Formats: sequence, C-alpha cells, structure tokens
Amino acid sequence: MSDNRRVAKVWLAKLFIIEIQTPSNFIMNAQRRYQSRNARAQSPSVTGSPRATGFTLVELLVVIVIIGILMSIAVPAIFSAVKTAKSTAMKMELNSLEMAVQKYQEKYGDYPPDFADWTVVERHYRKIFPRISGDLILLKALLTDPNGYNPTIIDRGEVLPWVLGGYSSDPLRPFTGAGGPLELVGMTGSAGDIPVYQINTSKENSLFDFAPGQLDLTIPVENSPINISNYHVSSDGDLFLSYAASTKTETPFVYFDSRTYEYRNPSPTSKGFNGFWRPASGPVRPYISDIVQTDQTWQFMKPDSFQIIAPGIDGNFGWLSKQNGTTGANDNDTSSAVYFQYPTGKAGQVLIDNNGNRTRMLRSDVSRYQEPVSANQIDNFQLDNLTNFADGKLIDELKE
Repeated sequence: MSDNRRVAKVWLAKLFIIEIQTPSNFIMNAQRRYQSRNARAQSPSVTGSPRATGFTLVELLVVIVIIGILMSIAVPAIFSAVKTAKSTAMKMELNSLEMAVQKYQEKYGDYPPDFADWTVVERHYRKIFPRISGDLILLKALLTDPNGYNPTIIDRGEVLPWVLGGYSSDPLRPFTGAGGPLELVGMTGSAGDIPVYQINTSKENSLFDFAPGQLDLTIPVENSPINISNYHVSSDGDLFLSYAASTKTETPFVYFDSRTYEYRNPSPTSKGFNGFWRPASGPVRPYISDIVQTDQTWQFMKPDSFQIIAPGIDGNFGWLSKQNGTTGANDNDTSSAVYFQYPTGKAGQVLIDNNGNRTRMLRSDVSRYQEPVSANQIDNFQLDNLTNFADGKLIDELKE
C-alpha cells in the first residue's frame, strides 16, 4: 500500500475515533499530523515526482454513505422531537387556560357556562352580577336567531375568550361598561335607536393573556376609521372570538361545562346534544370515564367542573359516528350522541326516544378511539387530542 493511501486511511479512521484531549493538545497534535503528512507528500518518490495527495473515490463514497446513514437516523428523530415540542407547548397552554378557569371560579364563586343552555347562562350571570340590567337582555338578543336561542352563536370554541377576556368593573354593565368585552361603536336604524357594538380590544380584568395571533379578531377594512360599517368582529362575523390551539391551526381550544355535558337542546332546529363541530376541525364532545355507576350509566371525566379539549398538532378533533354513521353539517340525527371513553378508547352512545327517555350503551364497534368502517373514516385524529384530565396525548394513556 502506498504512503499516500496509508496516510489517508489513518486520517479517515481518526475521523470516527473519539479522543478526549485538552484543546491545546488537540491543536498541537493536529499541527504535527498535518506537517508530517505534508512533508511525506512533498518528498520525491522513486521516480522523482511528487506523490499525489487526498482521498480515493472509494473512500469518499464510504464517507458519503456513512453520512447518509446518520442522516436517515437523525432526521426522523428531529421531526419527532419537533412534534413532541409542539404538542408539549399546546398542553402547557391548555394547562394555563385550566388555571385561568379556576381563577374565574375563585373570583365569582361559579364556573363559567359553556352557553349550551340559556337557563344555565342566565342563572350564572344573575348570580355573579346581581345588579346586571340591560346587558343580559343584550346578550340574549345577540345569541338569538329567528328560531330562538341558538347555542352555536357562542359555540364551545368561543367560550374561553369571552369569559376569561375580562368583564367590566361596572356591576350594572359587565359586558358593555368600560373595559368590558363589548364596546359601543354608534347608533343605527331609522330612528337611530339601535346600538352597534364591536369587540373591545382594550379589555380590563383579564384572567388570561391571550396571544393576539391565535385570536380570530378581524375588521373589514384595516387601517380605516372605526364606524358603524367598519368595526372589530370575529372571523365568522359575530362578536365572539375563538382562540386557536396554536398558530398553525384555526381549530380552537374547546370548553365544556359539567352542568351541560349531556344537554340536548329541545329546539327542533338544533343539532341536538351539546358538542362542537366545524368543517376544518371535526366534531368533539365531552369524554366519559370507564367508571360504571350504580344505575349502569357512565360518568363523565371532570364530573363536577369542566373539560378543556385541544385538537393536537394535526388540528383535528376526530369524528363522531352515530347510528347512521354521519356527523356534520348535514347530520339531522338529533336523537343520539356518541361520547368517547377515557382511557379505554371505547365509545358510549345515548339514545333518546319520543318521550324523552334516554338509553345508554357501549358501542362494540369502536376501540382505540377509532371510528368504525361505517363512518368512512380511515385517519384516526383522536389519538393526539389533549385534555385537562390527561397528562399527555390520549394515545399515551390508552388502556385497552
């Protein structure tokens, strides 16, 4: 073997040998090896010509292959670490929201409603603001459509910004007073007697520091004066903001109040049982536990307080099949509802008959939070969902 190739192989070998040296020794050793190699390379060979220096093509290919192998190991690990970091950040913010709701309860003596049932909403606000006057009438008017009270105007994804954003210190006008969630823009109507409100961007008494980039606050014409045709609203045009679970998704953190976990809106135009659904987010309802009660019904997780649910980094809550295997905008089945069970990944279903009697049963075709084939759902988006009753993702705590 030539001196040139012997030197090259020694250098290649030393690239992959870990030596524990002081910085000064490392530099001196490197200088000695370089000077020795340079002197041998410049010494004449038996033919009188200088020896060639450098690696052979085969040696370079070996190095490239080794680097490729290391990259194939490192890249998936890096991506996995990034996903874990994003999920952890979302979980930490969810925990912060949970603490803010607890502060709300400590301040007002009651957990906030999730706006599924107006009776609960009205009772709550009359309890915490005994002197409230026209603001409660205004709120109901904002949440009413031609068919009556509509629990989807403030859906479960819009509750947290409303209740944690801060009420006014004015006991008569907690919503429209100074620093409250709503701000008067002006008057309209033929008699000039219809007030126009916008979302207040300068709220007081906030219980949570909402990141502006995750709120869906918008205005029709930016950088233009505020007036009765150009004012701050949410992305769906109303006065109730959503708070996205991350800057990479529009799917919000969802809040459910234990008083209305299994509430069913009696209105014939409603979507039935309490839940959340948006086209890009998928549907979700409160989770039940694997505790069977004495009357053979199930118990919900966090049965005496609330649930906060985040969609995980895929931005999708999953899917909820019913008897007919459908859920969504065109789902007219309001007589049944599916609730996934933690931590088993099974599902319970409630059926209600014409007399209002409810029957509960566990589904035999659901496991690991996976929808049955009848629902036409292949991807299982449930597995990375995050909640305030689990330490990590649902898949991390699955117990079959």
